[in-house]
Amino acid sequence: MVTVEEQQLTDALTAKSTRTIVLVDVDGTQQEIKQTVRFQRSKVPTADGQVTYSQWVIQHDSPKEWAEFDAPEIKGCAPDRAFLPSEQVNAWTPDSKIVIVYNKFDNERLDDRYTKTSSRPPLVHRPAEPKKTNILHGLGLRIAGLTSLFGLRHAN
Repeated sequence: MVTVEEQQLTDALTAKSTRTIVLVDVDGTQQEIKQTVRFQRSKVPTADGQVTYSQWVIQHDSPKEWAEFDAPEIKGCAPDRAFLPSEQVNAWTPDSKIVIVYNKFDNERLDDRYTKTSSRPPLVHRPAEPKKTNILHGLGLRIAGLTSLFGLRHAN
């Protein structure tokens, strides 16, 4: 089965694959960053009047891949994705759109939580004390049980 992208590329001599990174700030403002890899190929006529195409190659002035991306730091905010890895693409790679949303730190709640936990006395690990048993008492009960079992009596 031929995909729509492949059908469109059948006669084309150039192609591109774009990754769009959308940064959404806390106030809703958006910034777009585009990473595009461009490809080209040649159209070669044959002796019998047919046309063949060369392999897709990356254009000499184009990046070789979608570059890795570190989300920029915004004071008091954290992105939901801080890093995007680099990615190899080809002429059939579909365009990609990635949205990174920044959320504001809730410092008051964090400070309150840390204050409460730091005012608590620290937990101290104490190993459990071994259970004290009176071995002689237990042994005496066992012997007493055996003597009554065999019908033996203590002499006065």
